[in-house]
Amino acid sequence: MARALFWGCLLLGLALQVPGLVRAESPPGTITIAVESPFGIDPHFLFVGPNMAAARQIYDSIINRDSESRFIPGIVQSWEAPDDRTWLLHVRPGVTFQDGSPLTAEDIAFSIARVPAVPNNPGPYTSNLRTIEGVEVVNALTLRIRTDRPNPTLMGQLTNIFVVSRNAARGDGTAAGASTAEFNSGRAAIGTGPYRLAAMHGSEGMSLARNPTYWGPAPAYEKAEIRVIGNDASRLAALVAGDVDLIESVPPGDVARLEREPRVTLFRRNSDRIMYLIPNVGAERLGLLVDADGKPLDRNPLRDVRVRRALSMALDRAALASRALDGQAVPTGQMVPQQFGAYDPSYPVPRPDPEGARRLLAEAGYPRGFGLSIGCSNNRFVNDARVCQAVGQMFTRAGFQTKVETMPGSVFFPRTVEGKNEFPVILYGLSLSSSRDASYILSTAVHTRNVGQAYGQGNRGSFSEPEMDAAVQAAITRSDPGREEALRAVMRAAIDRVPIIPMYNQVTLVAARKGVLYEPRMDEQLLAQQARPAP
Repeated sequence: MARALFWGCLLLGLALQVPGLVRAESPPGTITIAVESPFGIDPHFLFVGPNMAAARQIYDSIINRDSESRFIPGIVQSWEAPDDRTWLLHVRPGVTFQDGSPLTAEDIAFSIARVPAVPNNPGPYTSNLRTIEGVEVVNALTLRIRTDRPNPTLMGQLTNIFVVSRNAARGDGTAAGASTAEFNSGRAAIGTGPYRLAAMHGSEGMSLARNPTYWGPAPAYEKAEIRVIGNDASRLAALVAGDVDLIESVPPGDVARLEREPRVTLFRRNSDRIMYLIPNVGAERLGLLVDADGKPLDRNPLRDVRVRRALSMALDRAALASRALDGQAVPTGQMVPQQFGAYDPSYPVPRPDPEGARRLLAEAGYPRGFGLSIGCSNNRFVNDARVCQAVGQMFTRAGFQTKVETMPGSVFFPRTVEGKNEFPVILYGLSLSSSRDASYILSTAVHTRNVGQAYGQGNRGSFSEPEMDAAVQAAITRSDPGREEALRAVMRAAIDRVPIIPMYNQVTLVAARKGVLYEPRMDEQLLAQQARPAP
């Protein structure tokens, strides 16, 4: 009813526009894009999707990736592995930065060294450097990378490491060079990407201009205006009114109406993001866990695998996809999308079994169930707060007296980092394009947190089993024909131990005004260079 009222008011408002009122239509040669979240343009600070999307328009990553997240040549035109611990990267000759200086292997080496040196980074990119123990500039166009163990997905990891100009970002001579503030001001934001930064507008967005010296195909639009419009209804209204040309994060509930709207074209693609729940198994006690009478529990029941399995059995994944996400999601019990390595076609989507969950709870010593809280962002993932409310209802039917607490991502993520997370269960999601198989989620969300070796960066529930760690490490370092089956076996074992509870594969939804074509990406990043005028 609320959405119908919104659309009715919106279309009526458009029909009754005041004569002479000028809409903010894009000037010729300019595309205006509305994104959901504010972003920064230091490409090594805060490893989150909005920042990466902004970066990918100004900078090139070391290894490029296409809309299907396949690893393809870019500023590094080829690579090879002389042995299982060495990679040679060959830099494309003739590439220049947006200030006219030439790209060399020194710039790539500087960018790799800067990643772990950025101070006070709440979400570092260091997991993408996992296993790298040495970087050597062979000559101006050749870089040698040595790893401490075999790592067949290293080139995928490097699709997340952006290359900055060593001259522009050298700063005070430290490894970090220019500060994040100097990047966000634009002074150090010099890349080799398809667009250059024309102006940064703080939390409101940025202006881009086509890079005339770009090494690849020129973007279709000369200029791109990136505006931050966080409210879903406002973003849709701006699109239908013609104030913007392209928007991301279309609410699933509006898909059917947009498909009937003659001024709009909808584009979709299954994303690389698996959404899951993380039970907090590290803490011996949690204040947000109570018994059936509301009294604090003296021990954490989530440390019992039977209780974690009961949580998974309580979920109706098909109902989550069809109702909480209006059909714009793919239910799953696996840790990877269907297109990625180690996906197991023989493993069906688990069926809901709330009665079986109650029996497991009784077996674990909780015949009357117990109370728990779910922590959730309300502006980071698609319909995240709505999904959490639906999950809470499913848990309650299975014997868990459930409370749901939602908050902005800016509050949620710092509050739920490993070691600070006080929620019994949280909603989380990982994009898997950096490996295109199960190795990333296993090493990031299942493996014990180990900062020194860049393991467990997404393990916010503090799950830790040495046997599982050993199995993960053995599988992800394989490069022989048995690699995929080894990853599949570890994934099955991890699903059985329930360090995380996979629920569904997100869908990327993008909408454009008629006359604009767009190719959505599996990594969910909205990029101006992916848009073009319709013939």
